[in-house]
Amino acid sequence: MMRSTMGMASGMAAALALLPGMAAAQAVPVQSTALQPGETLLEVQAEGQATYRPDAAFLSVGVVTTGTTAREATDGNAAKMAAVIASLKGAGVEARYIRTQQINVEPRFARVTAGDWQGQAQITGYVARNSVAVTVTRLASAGDVIAAAFGAGANSVSGPNLGSSDPTKGMAEARAAALANAKAEAEGYAAGLGLRVARVLRVSERGNFARPVEYVMTGQLRAPAPPPPPPPPMAPVEGGEMQRSVTVWIDYALAPR
Repeated sequence: MMRSTMGMASGMAAALALLPGMAAAQAVPVQSTALQPGETLLEVQAEGQATYRPDAAFLSVGVVTTGTTAREATDGNAAKMAAVIASLKGAGVEARYIRTQQINVEPRFARVTAGDWQGQAQITGYVARNSVAVTVTRLASAGDVIAAAFGAGANSVSGPNLGSSDPTKGMAEARAAALANAKAEAEGYAAGLGLRVARVLRVSERGNFARPVEYVMTGQLRAPAPPPPPPPPMAPVEGGEMQRSVTVWIDYALAPR
């Protein structure tokens, strides 16, 4: 996407406000003195994109257990979760890529009606949850890692969300495409006005993000607990392509030919 606005040098100051939530290069007002006599200010917004193959999968793996007391629920959960973590390491996930995400214990309620005209809710047991965030750095093994977790007793698995182990993957290519698109836009306006692009006054970049080009398997994979059934056959995890987008705002000074 590209957008352009223009203004003459006489008494003009242009500013672009920083978009909410975007912690990138901050926009600085362009002072009218930045333009030379006879120059015209052209503001261009352009987007560039680049595709790349994801090489990592991000999962949430957990165990949910129940018990008549909080201690019973947590003791059973701790034992099963230890087995799950061991299975993740056995499947090739390094310890540094396994991080505790949530530990939660809460009561289960049932509304008593027989003999209790008020219908009060009473605690009938407890539910314990423990989950870890897992990064699988070898995408081809993601299915095996999930299967190993199920086999060890996991009954709550979310993912995989696919991405890159390099958070800047595709950034340079997307930025180069955005700059090229902005330059082409500026030159097109200049030619149409009988002017030339004299110089760049300001460059601002905001809002870069990565997204799948196509939908990739994600969601909730759950099995009843306890005890867990045999691990289900896991479909291959297909990486597809990811797309990186970068948007730039560039102020050009146009001058007579």
